[in-house]
Amino acid sequence: MFSKVLKPLFERWQSWLLILPLVSFIFVIPATRAAEQVRTGVSLSPAKVPAGETAIYQLQVINGKPSQLPEFPAIDGLEIKYAGQQTSSNTRISQGRMVRVVSLIYQWKIVPEKEGVYLIPPLEFKVGGNTLKTQAARLSVSKGIDYSQYAFIQLSLPKREFYEGEPFAFSVDLFEQNARVEKAPDLISDGFVVQRISDNLRQSKKVIGGASYNVWSLDYTARPVRHGELQLGPVDWPAGLVFRQQSRSRGVFDSFFNDMNAKRRNIVLKAAGETLKILPLPSEGRPASFNGAIGVYSMDIEASPKELIAGDPLTIIISISGNGALDSVPMPPIDHWQGFKTYPNSVTTQQSDQTGLVGTRRFEQVVIPQSSDLKAIPPIEFSYFDTNSKKYRSVKYPAIPIQVKANPNAPTMPSQTFLRNGEEGFPKPKPKDVVPIKPFLGEVVALDNPWMMQSSAYGLQLIPLIFLGIALGISQFRERSGKDVRGKRKRHVDSFIRKQVPLLDALAQKNDSDGFFELMFRLIQERLGQCMNLPAVSITESVLDDQRGQLDCSEEDIETLHRLFQACNQARYAPIRSTDQLVQYAGECRQILTKIN
Repeated sequence: MFSKVLKPLFERWQSWLLILPLVSFIFVIPATRAAEQVRTGVSLSPAKVPAGETAIYQLQVINGKPSQLPEFPAIDGLEIKYAGQQTSSNTRISQGRMVRVVSLIYQWKIVPEKEGVYLIPPLEFKVGGNTLKTQAARLSVSKGIDYSQYAFIQLSLPKREFYEGEPFAFSVDLFEQNARVEKAPDLISDGFVVQRISDNLRQSKKVIGGASYNVWSLDYTARPVRHGELQLGPVDWPAGLVFRQQSRSRGVFDSFFNDMNAKRRNIVLKAAGETLKILPLPSEGRPASFNGAIGVYSMDIEASPKELIAGDPLTIIISISGNGALDSVPMPPIDHWQGFKTYPNSVTTQQSDQTGLVGTRRFEQVVIPQSSDLKAIPPIEFSYFDTNSKKYRSVKYPAIPIQVKANPNAPTMPSQTFLRNGEEGFPKPKPKDVVPIKPFLGEVVALDNPWMMQSSAYGLQLIPLIFLGIALGISQFRERSGKDVRGKRKRHVDSFIRKQVPLLDALAQKNDSDGFFELMFRLIQERLGQCMNLPAVSITESVLDDQRGQLDCSEEDIETLHRLFQACNQARYAPIRSTDQLVQYAGECRQILTKIN
């Protein structure tokens, strides 16, 4: 009796035990996923900085993406610049299942101009139709540190007064006692054409006020393009100051441990620049042959051969040597010469120093004398503005004697000959043009088979048709290729990747971390943009999840792409200095670009 009662109850509970996992899958798992709400947070590092130093403001958005970039408010006393975004992702276990968390981090660089306490208000942005708001942040700014006792910048100029268009060489010098220089300075030069002579730093030493400084110099050339009071500068030069801790004891290993405990502070050294007085070229005394040459020059002329026949070429070599903008020195004018046929000249410039302002400019001009009446090459005049004496000067080379002989093979006008008859001397009449009619045809000869009736003539007539068919085929192929936009883009991307992948390997071998990750990020953008039919510049790591269905690849390939994106983002803040690791990333990038082709 007891078993008859319990048996139906046990069977009923057994069926519920089988249904329970299905119920938990339907209701519990969605509830867990719904619990993954969008979260946000801000950080300011460091929260206390001296005036002129940089603080990083980060906005982190978890499990969501703002519809547009949050607008940072303008704050008096703070210089704020957007520094880009980065994406990070991680996987965690929540209620028995794996959950992936994606974080978007937006960054701004904040440079305070003066000391004080600044309140950064909350930022508002929308994610999926909902408005989110961050917390306020506080930035404490102390008095700026004077780094001039450790490092400073100077502009070394030959003088402070120049003429418009006058070239000059100068250098930007960084004086330091314990710094690391890795980047070139940023020079603002409104009103000047400035060119860096070399990317290599010159190193020297100099003692100022009893203190010894290491001097790092970069050489430039400049040319003012307008007159007036012009500012050359300011100059910003990033550098890393190294501060070593001073130890009380002195021992054999003190220098070694001091280097290990040294602290580095990355700063931007600034110099106000120099105000230069630029004078206009005077109009008084300007010769007619002046073509804009500025500097100090001399001229030499050679001509060969000096004995020739009319119609033969004559080569004139004009050499202008001196100090100035040699590349812009024009050839002295010869368009007023008469009796000579001229051809375009060839120009070469030989520089005597690294500035390019000292050397020789050589013009090779070919002329052809047209008549034996020519006795000399006309005088050649070259004018320039002398910046030393501040006057116009002209160099006039005298006429060069030449001997031009008449050409015996020159064509002459034919004379008309008359046939005289007897004493009258009248022209003899021409014979009649009409030939008398033959009364008999003569012997009849059979002609060969005409060329148009031969088989080779038909073959030759097919040649234009064959070329016409080829041209039509090429035209149709180009028309179809033009309509196939995605196919055309794929061929373009394949060609780009084939050319750039060897460069990626070369950057890995050279251990150029910045160039390597910049090129790898560009290659991945081009390939994914082609596969997803999206602009390459819009490809980021978050697009992999949003447009997952458009990629024909496995989950393992998706994870590889996430890992490469994260490596590119991390390299901006923590560069990788290992050649082996760069080579490994290069191999993974080459493999994934081939698989998702």
